[in-house]
Amino acid sequence: MRANRQDELADFKQQISLPEYAASLGYQVIRNESSRNSVVMQRESDNDKVIIATASDGHGIYFSVRDDQDNGSIIDFAQKRQGLNLGEVRKELRPWQGAEPLPVPERIKKPLPSTADRQKVLQSFAQAKPAGAHEYLMSRGISPEVLADSRFVGAIRTDNRGNAIFPHYDREGLSGFELKNEGFTGFASGGSKALWYSSNISRAEKVVVTETAIDALSHYQAFGGDHAYASIGGSMSPEQQELIRGWLVKAHESGQTLVIATDNDQAGAQFAEQISELAPAGLVIERDAPGHGKDWNDTLNYYKEHSFAWEHEQQQRDAEDDYEGPSMG
Repeated sequence: MRANRQDELADFKQQISLPEYAASLGYQVIRNESSRNSVVMQRESDNDKVIIATASDGHGIYFSVRDDQDNGSIIDFAQKRQGLNLGEVRKELRPWQGAEPLPVPERIKKPLPSTADRQKVLQSFAQAKPAGAHEYLMSRGISPEVLADSRFVGAIRTDNRGNAIFPHYDREGLSGFELKNEGFTGFASGGSKALWYSSNISRAEKVVVTETAIDALSHYQAFGGDHAYASIGGSMSPEQQELIRGWLVKAHESGQTLVIATDNDQAGAQFAEQISELAPAGLVIERDAPGHGKDWNDTLNYYKEHSFAWEHEQQQRDAEDDYEGPSMG
């Protein structure tokens, strides 16, 4: 009897879609924060927000964004949200195993299985807040207007220590995030570097790829335009190269132009050559190296100090392309 009862609990965890059960309790999917390996859901009535994932053994699991101690399986979710004891949870969940699916606001697939490290990254990132007018980024010359631009809003966050966070995504979803602050550069524990990119990555005519996200923000502030931005996070592992190769194939199929805006030094030239070699035949590629200093943040701050130089170079660019940048501030 005891074994049967344990088997039933294991079946609940394995067979029932935790996102669909959460939807029956009033939770709604936040689509722009969800991915193939996680579903982010929020309930309007009490502002409860959770991340739902699938463990490597197939069990549905969740993490509360508001409370580090509130996490577990669908059993824990039902107990804490419904105030049920274990016997009541069994009665609550048994109908969800029936042959006929219970009515829910929408059918939601279980997320793809993920590792414990990726789940830790998901939980940490979900607890971060929108960066807003971030003090450190503004100290690097990035204006509040640029940070508030719709293409970057979801791509920059801040943690409870005030670090700027830049999320990286691979084919499965969020893979990790960079952390930046005065005198500090780090990466999410257990995470892996992939690609950081702006929200318009799939629809812009031109995509500018830089070595760092701060360079991307700096390039946009200096020259503006309707471009999308991507960053390799200061390095390019074999896994990143394969990810970039697949991304560039899609960019070519969509008729996008690639602008390689890596640093103006030997490493930047090597990155530019590597990225070019990863591109499919026929993809239009342009090179845009920083004109003042090593990187685009150096160039931005040079322009801010020498506005006449920015105006002159802006006129040259306007003659070549339809740039309409934000105010240098």
